[in-house]
Amino acid sequence: MFKRTKIYSIIAVLALGIFLMAGCGGQGAQQETEQKAQSGANSEKYQVAWGTAPAGGAWQVIGTAMLEDVTKANPNISGSTSPIGGFANVIGVSEGKLQVAFSLSATTGDAWEGKGPFEERGELKNFRILATLFPEPTHITVLADSGVNSIEQLKGKRITPGPKGSAVEQDTKRVLDAYGLTYNDFQSQMISFDEAAQQMLDGHIDSILYGAMICPAPNIVNVNSQKQIKLLSLSDSAIDQIVKSNTGTIPYTIPAGTYKGVDYPVNGIATLCNIIVREDMPDDVAYSIVKTIAENFDRYPTVASAMSLAKKEEMGRDMGIPYHPGALKYYKEQGWIK
Repeated sequence: MFKRTKIYSIIAVLALGIFLMAGCGGQGAQQETEQKAQSGANSEKYQVAWGTAPAGGAWQVIGTAMLEDVTKANPNISGSTSPIGGFANVIGVSEGKLQVAFSLSATTGDAWEGKGPFEERGELKNFRILATLFPEPTHITVLADSGVNSIEQLKGKRITPGPKGSAVEQDTKRVLDAYGLTYNDFQSQMISFDEAAQQMLDGHIDSILYGAMICPAPNIVNVNSQKQIKLLSLSDSAIDQIVKSNTGTIPYTIPAGTYKGVDYPVNGIATLCNIIVREDMPDDVAYSIVKTIAENFDRYPTVASAMSLAKKEEMGRDMGIPYHPGALKYYKEQGWIK
């Protein structure tokens, strides 16, 4: 009887030990799962096509740097950048041809509301904002000795509004519309950013007329390095009209001294560069991307000076369109949004 009781006791102790070990193992596994979810390691292999911008735009440089950081920090994420453009980027994400892309807040606002260039397609609701970065203000650039002092005086002259179909070109239309103008009032050439600089230096165009562009704009800096430029301000009424009628647009003043010899503030509007993704991106992937970008944020101004205008604490800035839940989780953890 004693031996039998002793055996039962040993079995009970062993069973209890196994139970406790299983419990601890389960807790450890749960902690490991949570850690992987936060690092992105828990996701399956995820391939990213990241839409940036045509040659000469900073988006391509910034996107390449960010994707390098993301793939290095998250081995399960891989991909490459595609030099497309803001308007086409939104379409690409919506149709699943791109997983991540840059756009401008006014362009994403148009897509969400189904207006402007998206009118025929209708409202696009299957994308989400991942992050909001830096403002891209109005740049209406002429040579200092051109004698042009207002947008109205550019009627009939040779301009470039940005590459065809780009977010820049779409924002140029907003500016012209506020003045009751269309491309028919000018000799318009939709050429690349690099071509615009060379055409202006060669005297083949009179104005680089961008409704929104990174600041300082590399192609305008190029012109400014060889010839003195002048930037034109928008009227107060035009600024009010554009801001009130376009989601994602804000008043913005380019500070004096931003460009050589432009020693006065330039009033206009700005849309903000944002990163968009499809709504069905896994939460842990979205979380990992914004986490990696935030942790490497300080290096991006060395890649593109426009990033010096961005603040990581404002990556979750409300621009009127929903953020991806994975991104929101990270921003809330950081205390950047409530």
